[in-house]
Amino acid sequence: MRILVVDDEPMVRFLLTRFLEEEGHAVDEAVDGIDALERLKQREYDLLISDVHMPRMCGIDLVRAIRRLGIRLPLIVMDSYPELFSESEVGAEAFALLAKPFDLSEVRRVLRELQLQPV
Repeated sequence: MRILVVDDEPMVRFLLTRFLEEEGHAVDEAVDGIDALERLKQREYDLLISDVHMPRMCGIDLVRAIRRLGIRLPLIVMDSYPELFSESEVGAEAFALLAKPFDLSEVRRVLRELQLQPV
């Protein structure tokens, strides 16, 4: 899969990118929602993994903007308070919500579930 990882924390991006690449995925990184939107306009992705709380454009606004553009792709959302995203009007858009800090085995489990979903 081609995956876009969006997080303002460099260490989170680094760890997720290395893990996903080791799992055989192609990964691009974005530092916030605005950066992610530019990347989504330039290339198609199979999955977006995004933090909720970021500067310039938060994950909730990113999801709204993605849907306005008509881009359809699965979303995995990460946050220290995932219930804030799930309670938002775009909360149902996420395939999965991961509470930070998360274990990489949880990411692996969610990826396997996603790959088993019918197209």
